[in-house]
Amino acid sequence: MKNTVVFGIILMLFACNPKEKAEIYWVNSYKVDCVGVGPMKCMLIQKGEALEDGAWQNFYSKIEGFEYEPGFIYKLKVKEEQLENVPADASSIKYILVEVLEKREDARLGLNGSWEALKIKGSVIKLPRTRGAGVLPQLFIDITKMQISGIDNCNNFTGSISKLGESTIELGPLAATQKMCPDMAIATAFNKALQAVKQYKLSENTLTFMDENGTELLEFTKGTEAKILLNDIWVAEVVDGVAVSDQDNAPRLEINSTELTVSGTDGCNNITGKITTLTNTELVFGTLAGTKKMCMDMNIPDKFNKLIQKVHAYKIANLKLTLLDEKGEVLAILKKTD
Repeated sequence: MKNTVVFGIILMLFACNPKEKAEIYWVNSYKVDCVGVGPMKCMLIQKGEALEDGAWQNFYSKIEGFEYEPGFIYKLKVKEEQLENVPADASSIKYILVEVLEKREDARLGLNGSWEALKIKGSVIKLPRTRGAGVLPQLFIDITKMQISGIDNCNNFTGSISKLGESTIELGPLAATQKMCPDMAIATAFNKALQAVKQYKLSENTLTFMDENGTELLEFTKGTEAKILLNDIWVAEVVDGVAVSDQDNAPRLEINSTELTVSGTDGCNNITGKITTLTNTELVFGTLAGTKKMCMDMNIPDKFNKLIQKVHAYKIANLKLTLLDEKGEVLAILKKTD
């Protein structure tokens, strides 16, 4: 009997060891860039029984025994073991997986990508399905950075996502360009609706934003990113307002939106160079290098070389690429070719 009591006391002392304790950890479905000893990718975690929107924190260590798979939210039971005599740049806690309590797919990841506006407060937007710096309101969402960007029918905008849950969303202040377009009705209505967004609903390829009462504000359909569609070969039809009649010798651009390079011809000389800025609406070319031939007619090549350095934005519709300056004026129109 005496031995049994002693053994029980030892077990109690071991269980109460202040150097070891188990905690509930939530692990987010994606990692973020962070800086520890050097640049690295950090898991996002929060502790406690209840999962809270916007309470994620960078986790600079590892959890021994835990095999992380992106795209899933985890609820873990983790033992925290206090370490002694550790280096100054190392964690004083060792994290050990006890049990995976829950693993579920993160439906929020369906928000990522490009969205084209279909309706504002239930009314269909009767505009062409144009991608890029065109007339159609568009939204691009990146929840790994908690950021949004897009165009409201006139101006480009960027902003942050301040809170994101499984059905709730709150946006931070938006920064936008300040152009005044001939008709601002759609842009004004779109921005007003966007500022009131508190909830969302995902259904296949449709995203709906609602206000705090559940009233529908905006409806979007999933779209292909404009910069992906830009990745092609384009032949000029119109340069600086002049139709290019000789299509065999028309300016041609081959754009690689992955490597951010461009090559082709100005209609006389071969050209090659880099793309310095590329978003779903913006396009800026760096200085292009070219051969130095003199052709019989240099009118179109000269115009093309001058305007290519003025390109600031673009739009794609009906297999046509329109290059625009910073004021939104058309510089050139090119058609997709195989």
